[in-house]
Amino acid sequence: MTNQMKCAIGEQLVSAHLIAHGWPTVNVNSSINNFKGIDLYCQNGTDGPESLVIAQIQVKTTFQDKNHGISIGMNCKQAADLNYLDKNIKGAWVFVHVKDLPSLSADFYVLTRRQMIDLIYGLHHWYLYGWERRTYTESLGESVACIRIEHILGKQDKSRFSDTHFDNPMTGVSTLNNWNNIWVKD
Repeated sequence: MTNQMKCAIGEQLVSAHLIAHGWPTVNVNSSINNFKGIDLYCQNGTDGPESLVIAQIQVKTTFQDKNHGISIGMNCKQAADLNYLDKNIKGAWVFVHVKDLPSLSADFYVLTRRQMIDLIYGLHHWYLYGWERRTYTESLGESVACIRIEHILGKQDKSRFSDTHFDNPMTGVSTLNNWNNIWVKD
């Protein structure tokens, strides 16, 4: 199965859940292949234009265990740049952890825009500037930025090279099936 097909499975599963909540959803990738920064548009409020709210949603799908890195579509240097993140993260993110493909058994971790920015920035800033005992190098900055489901679950990381640690902003925060996070504005 191609990576594109795996992504499509995650997007369709998220769309189905949103529609089941009564929120009409459009998959942007059905008309523009790999649209930058947004996979789904979702609508809340159908009682008239004054109550209409539109959410922009990014979906990331993994079929691996919770310790496996999930690419977030940027490099580490971009992920450690708050200005870049503020400009490029447009809305909520949903991480789909497919546990069993034939049955489509999956967990859904729904993060607000702000939670996503704080998690990505904190993790990658620490990775580039605190985790390594050597100084920052360009090769690290150009590497693919990833997070793991265990980071979304609040796991703290500690460097084996120094006394620094990643102070995870998700510790104690529940995002599992928290679909209302889509509508949180920061």
